[in-house]
Amino acid sequence: MKFLRIPVLVAGAALLLTGCLGDETISSSGDQSSKGPWEESRPADETIDEELFAQMDLDRPGMEAVRAAVQAQLWGEAALALRDYYRFSAGVSNPLVNLLGTTLSAAEQTTAEEALPENGYRFKVSTFVDSDGRPYSYMNETGDGIDWSLHADGDQELRGQLHRHQWFVAQAKAWYMTGDERFITSWMNTYDDWWETHPAPASYPQANPPADAVGWVPLSVAARVQDMCSLMEYYRWSDSFMPVYLTRFLDRLAFQVEFIKNNYWEDSNHRISQAQAVTLAGLLFPEMKHAAEWVTNGSTILNEEIVKQYYPDGWLKDNDLHYHIGSIESFRQAMLVAAANNQSGRFPADYIAALRKMVEVEKYLIYPNYAMYNNAAGDYNYSTPNFGDTRPTSWTRNILLRHMRNYRDLFPDDQELKWLASQGAEGKAPAAGIKCFDDGGHYTIRNGWTPESTMMTLVNCGVTPKEQWHRQWDNGNFELYVAGRQFFPDSGVFSYGGTTESNKNRNTYARTDYHSTLTLDNRNVTACRGKCLLAEERADYDLLVLENPSYADLTHRRSVWFVDKRFFVILDEGYGAAAGKVNLNFHLLPGSDAEVVVDAEANGAHTAFNDGNNLLVRTFSDAALVTTEREGHLSVKLDTEVSRKAYQVDLDKAADDKAARFITVLYPASDAASETVEAAFVDPAFSASGARISVKAGGRIYNLSYTL
Repeated sequence: MKFLRIPVLVAGAALLLTGCLGDETISSSGDQSSKGPWEESRPADETIDEELFAQMDLDRPGMEAVRAAVQAQLWGEAALALRDYYRFSAGVSNPLVNLLGTTLSAAEQTTAEEALPENGYRFKVSTFVDSDGRPYSYMNETGDGIDWSLHADGDQELRGQLHRHQWFVAQAKAWYMTGDERFITSWMNTYDDWWETHPAPASYPQANPPADAVGWVPLSVAARVQDMCSLMEYYRWSDSFMPVYLTRFLDRLAFQVEFIKNNYWEDSNHRISQAQAVTLAGLLFPEMKHAAEWVTNGSTILNEEIVKQYYPDGWLKDNDLHYHIGSIESFRQAMLVAAANNQSGRFPADYIAALRKMVEVEKYLIYPNYAMYNNAAGDYNYSTPNFGDTRPTSWTRNILLRHMRNYRDLFPDDQELKWLASQGAEGKAPAAGIKCFDDGGHYTIRNGWTPESTMMTLVNCGVTPKEQWHRQWDNGNFELYVAGRQFFPDSGVFSYGGTTESNKNRNTYARTDYHSTLTLDNRNVTACRGKCLLAEERADYDLLVLENPSYADLTHRRSVWFVDKRFFVILDEGYGAAAGKVNLNFHLLPGSDAEVVVDAEANGAHTAFNDGNNLLVRTFSDAALVTTEREGHLSVKLDTEVSRKAYQVDLDKAADDKAARFITVLYPASDAASETVEAAFVDPAFSASGARISVKAGGRIYNLSYTL
């Protein structure tokens, strides 16, 4: 018997119909094939690497024809039978790829097109682009091939992520949706070229990695294996995915899975991605001889790392939201694929409970505009904090909304996830007020979950960049979201380093005075051992008191009142024996000179946007203040930055001064320039046990205090 395989275009998607025919009937792709009527033909034996079959479980049900051909040493026949096995008998389910629901976005189409040779091998590598806004070209000097060494003097993330081949899946989707053979041909030729020019090292030890094998960083290998699991779903029906290439594909898959197993990294989010890749390969390619071992190996490590790499409150110990969110997907996808293939027992109840805590972090850290497209006011109006290496442009509206829907499906009993996933159509909105992640050192204060809400996010972690590479010297830093606008966006990261210049840029963005927090003589803090002293919700205000021993002789205590659930008052107390200039740093949002104004003489700033969503900022003290405008910078994706206004408020502190004290009022108003606020200390001197202040805003006097 043979199978009739006829691609049919339905709403732009190529669907495959199968049916049983008599032996006299040939299989044809009809006029959908660029090569005319298609017929089976056995590859020449010498074109097939027979060693692949030694890596396969030939006794697996469905592999009978493959086994018979192998036993007869008919390698071409065996490869042909193997292709039919993957088309009709593999018997696995990959819930991560929905062929019938496949869509091809305009961005994916562009990614697929740009990578073609006729367009200069412009490979999508994360968010890196050339000066013309297009991906960098990797066309060689003679214009007839790829030069993988180009742009090697740039950011190390550009060099490293190139070898994750992030354009391959876009090309697979483009082929699947259009039937255009250029995409699969480009994929096969590019992968062949990469494989030939990037021989694998014998090993890739974390402590002493080989300098000339950047393509074999285990995290990149894991990304390639994960994508290969998807590529098989799209290409298995292509006539161009011939038995010769199929066997090459499988051999490369097996080699890379074993490479990961032999080169796991320790105590890193890399290890999570590695284990996910090994698990998926074992689940989705069960006919490989070591598949069961792969699943056991990968799932065991995932069960270990979901405990080892996370704080009790659910935060990834890397302390970076970008990798926290990415790791959730690693754990979730592995569990989902296991369940779809009758191996849900690999991930017990405590694994699922830990995953729920991790989801809570993302749920509370996203801003209320998570389900909105960024507007014309600028792409700094993102939906996640910009702290550390988060790079919020990676977390678009579509991605975050998809995450909420995935989490709703994962935890159907959670009414709050149901509300977020449906954008308020069903379920129950999460509570407003304060959310503390004390272990992870992140805090939020909000008055609601709709786009018009107000939300402040603060970071006060327990580790330094020397202890966790993705961290910055930023304890006490905050962002403020009001009705869709970020008024104090964090500076971001700009670079992952790797060269003298990019290392300098990374260190610059990590500096303490590049953040909206307190410094001494503009120096980096020397310790990040943040803790929460008090969190209190009341009818008239919410209160959060954080502290960090920023310098050996100066501790920074930052108290935040959210008054009437409408405006913020921040009390900064730098106490200790330090002498010098204490700086209070503020980094404002981008805008024109008319829209964002530093009021140095009034020790503050204000905005004047035409939409009426504005903010007045004023700082007060019981000592003389001097405010200086500075040039600030903002980067929400690697290798790009914009200038913006920043300023610092300075106060001279003598060694015998108990503390340097600042009160800052952040007052939203439609016409901020016309508003007046005042603030003063009630207590004549600093007290370690509490503070009392008086604030006048909107014509009212507010008496605010905290007691420890």
